[in-house]
Amino acid sequence: MKKSMVYFILYVVLIVELLIVITERDELEEKEHEIRDKMIVQLAQNYKQPVFLQIPQSESTYNIGSKEPHKIIMTPVGLSSSEEADFVEYFIDIAPSSRNRPAGWPQGGISLSSGTNDFKIQKGQGNAIFLGQFKSGGDYSFVAYCQVDRQLPTYLTTELLHMLKEEIGEQQKAVSEKEKFLVSVKVGGGVQTMQSEISF
Repeated sequence: MKKSMVYFILYVVLIVELLIVITERDELEEKEHEIRDKMIVQLAQNYKQPVFLQIPQSESTYNIGSKEPHKIIMTPVGLSSSEEADFVEYFIDIAPSSRNRPAGWPQGGISLSSGTNDFKIQKGQGNAIFLGQFKSGGDYSFVAYCQVDRQLPTYLTTELLHMLKEEIGEQQKAVSEKEKFLVSVKVGGGVQTMQSEISF
């Protein structure tokens, strides 16, 4: 066999092996892109989930003269990561249906950054606490809600972050529905009230 023929055969073999390598590489890249796209879609679905504000104590009683302020715990549900808990904002205002308004309640309600000495919101461990030092008796209905700027994963590359933002769209800020809670403020304790009724 001539040398030229041997070289030609070797050349053909090399070309075939190169084509196999290129094909396998393309198939691997296609598989990687498919996995990447699925991951982005799944991540985006998590960030598109609604956020809820849980208030377990929807009705409570407070006695004027108590040394401690009244406390209502509010917990956000539906956060996509533990880091998002640091970026949740909370808002409380008098419900439109409330017949009464507590003395000293600020116009426009309160938030983490706009409370008063008597009414404020404090952040807890993954939640928030409404603190109310009521000075007038009555039944007060409140509405509360929370909102959070979605915190995207820091481990993603710039390209993947861009893809995730496009997939999430306008839902990068999540706002919960308004939740109601009622506080009945009494003048004195239950025993004192009973004694005053008997004396009359």
